[in-house]
Amino acid sequence: MMSTFVQLIILGMLLQGVVAVLDSILDLAGVGGMLKGLPLIGSNLSLVWAYLFVVATDVNAGGGGLDLGASAEVLGLGRFGMDVATALVILAFVPIRDAAISALGKGVGR
Repeated sequence: MMSTFVQLIILGMLLQGVVAVLDSILDLAGVGGMLKGLPLIGSNLSLVWAYLFVVATDVNAGGGGLDLGASAEVLGLGRFGMDVATALVILAFVPIRDAAISALGKGVGR
């Protein structure tokens, strides 16, 4: 259980790094603002990046992948649903990672 939390925190850190690089590349190419301006995609761009990150890293690979359980599958959509659910969970763990690092910093500083 604890290893799953640590994996999700690490994946959140990796995702933030990848998104920062992608945003800088897209802004350099001049399409970052255009993507953010699209009605449906712009407001959910972080979820799109997280989904592509999950698909590219193959986090849900059988056996050695991240074990979120069968209940993580969204709407019975099979592998796509599992990838979307994993992307949502990784996005949800970004603020948890920030809080954990802040708490560790305060504890070490005492």
